[in-house]
Amino acid sequence: MSTVQATLFDLPSQPVPTQLGRTFVRSIEVGSILIPTKGRLADYDFSLNPYRGCGFGCNYCYAANFVPDDVRRNAWGEWVEVKANALQVLSRQRDLGDARIYMSSVTDPYQPLEAHTLLSRSLLEHLADRREQPRVVIQTRGPLVTRDIDVLRRLRHLRVNVSVTTDRDEIRKRFEPSCASIERRLDAIRQLKQAGIKVGVCISPMLPIDDPIAFARTLRDLNADRYATGYFHSSDRLFASGTGPAAMQLAKDMGWTRSRFERTRQIIERLIPKFADGAPGFGPE
Repeated sequence: MSTVQATLFDLPSQPVPTQLGRTFVRSIEVGSILIPTKGRLADYDFSLNPYRGCGFGCNYCYAANFVPDDVRRNAWGEWVEVKANALQVLSRQRDLGDARIYMSSVTDPYQPLEAHTLLSRSLLEHLADRREQPRVVIQTRGPLVTRDIDVLRRLRHLRVNVSVTTDRDEIRKRFEPSCASIERRLDAIRQLKQAGIKVGVCISPMLPIDDPIAFARTLRDLNADRYATGYFHSSDRLFASGTGPAAMQLAKDMGWTRSRFERTRQIIERLIPKFADGAPGFGPE
């Protein structure tokens, strides 16, 4: 007999945490949860973001650029808004059969707060329960995704993209200190593959790599279904994908230039099959 996990949204008497570590949390209500896509995500029909903001707070995150408030944009990682009525809004959505959904474009569905809310899980359970299921790609760097393997296996058209940005935790800590270690992410990929779930490995943005050959061999041995990479997003425009200045300065200080990225990418590409550069690697399943 399967065990059904209750979420905070099944049990409204349980409040959403107001703070988790350095991150302040509040609940909001939204009028829509599936947003039509364009630009880099034009191959999808909708993006699905359970949260606004992200507790990971990676210093290169392009999503901060979409925050209209200067104070909140500069405090990226220190606040998250939980879309408390997301499940109810999604349940009213009709005709999702074969729709292509990207989860998520401007937040991580398996950031630390998800361990408390199970909001992403509840949304995926709903999609799995539909007779006509959509096609879903989950984008995350959170090993917590393995908690939901039982739900993920019920989705007939699914891929989980896991971001693995470098081969050294010393580098990871400088760009994404609140994220799980590289080894934990690699282990999550192994668990997903063992469960029969399609997996994409996203070396994006590729951070400095200490040993490209050993890194490529490690990733190749995962036998992922797709591999993708990319450099930092670049844009000086507000409300456009762009890398935070702190990350760009850190990369410059470390000598991590576009040309070094290209040389490293070419080494990795020679050793890994099913490799795609840029947007094609993130396409629908």
